Amino acid sequence: MKITGRIVRGVEESKGFLSIPWVDRQLSKKLHFNPYKGTLNIMVNDPEVQRNLKLQGKDRLVHQAEGFCDALVFRGSFNDTFPCGVILPLVPVYDECLLEIVAPVHLKKTLGLNDGDTVTLELYL
Repeated sequence: MKITGRIVRGVEESKGFLSIPWVDRQLSKKLHFNPYKGTLNIMVNDPEVQRNLKLQGKDRLVHQAEGFCDALVFRGSFNDTFPCGVILPLVPVYDECLLEIVAPVHLKKTLGLNDGDTVTLELYL
């Protein structure tokens, strides 16, 4: 599944979340790489993208502490350059056009990307 989106600024909470040992262990195992401690957020124009992912998602990040939720995890590639993963939190209120991307590197810095740039993901469903 190919997805195109525009980079948007996040709320900068992912570093702490991705540093939690059980989160890091599960993501490393499911994605086959150690994720950089931060996400790249992209906005897609079609809310159906996220709805379709929720219907097709099989791999799950299972919460192991109170106050956290499960999330769907998808493997893929980013701009045909790096392996990546999409983390889709399973919460009732979540922006239906937002996708959170993890990769083994800081994508914006490594690829010279900026907020507003258009990127492409290929997800392996």
